[in-house]
Amino acid sequence: MKKTPDLIDQFTNLVLGADEPQRLAERTVEIILSLTHGRCAAVFRIDGDRMTLFASRGLDQAALDAAHADWKAHAATLAGGEMFYAPTAPAGGGPEARAAVPIRGDDQVVGILYVDSAEPHFLDAGDCQRLVKFNRILARALAAPVAPAGERPRGWERYLERTSVDDMERERLLLLLERNEWNIARVARLMQVTRRTVYLRLARYGVPREHVRKGRPVSVR
Repeated sequence: MKKTPDLIDQFTNLVLGADEPQRLAERTVEIILSLTHGRCAAVFRIDGDRMTLFASRGLDQAALDAAHADWKAHAATLAGGEMFYAPTAPAGGGPEARAAVPIRGDDQVVGILYVDSAEPHFLDAGDCQRLVKFNRILARALAAPVAPAGERPRGWERYLERTSVDDMERERLLLLLERNEWNIARVARLMQVTRRTVYLRLARYGVPREHVRKGRPVSVR
């Protein structure tokens, strides 16, 4: 039986050749938000006790405060390579649920991936494992030298030029389908569209429907 390709690994291999580190991180947090149905995602660079924002999507003051609070309160856990996950809002308010994932490079934590949601319990064990899999991309982004202002590396520019909006939407739809075992009704509810719309998009993107047995375990490498 042919094994279904891991879409996160495919995405990783695709973007690791990108040259511009911030664009690389921004594209990655977009995919993470789509994968987790999160509200906000951000990548912070860690340099000693200093935490600085590197890339984000949907960031607001509440998320910024929560990310810094989590780093201060759980620095030892994160520095040890373990993620922090609060499935419900802690006392004092903030997002309904949030997670902080250490980004490791050269045997030390070089950054933090922060993701939150307007809904409690937005991650399960599989989701947490998937978030960890983005470490290789984000560690590369944080380690790469930042291009001078006004300069845009040609490699990433060429990649963007050949990546259409339809291709980005196709990638997002495939991630949702993979995460939900190709359950069309469930994906339609998550996208707030009809099942017919999902089928039409699959046909438009030339994607054959996969028949995945309900309850099949999803492998995480």
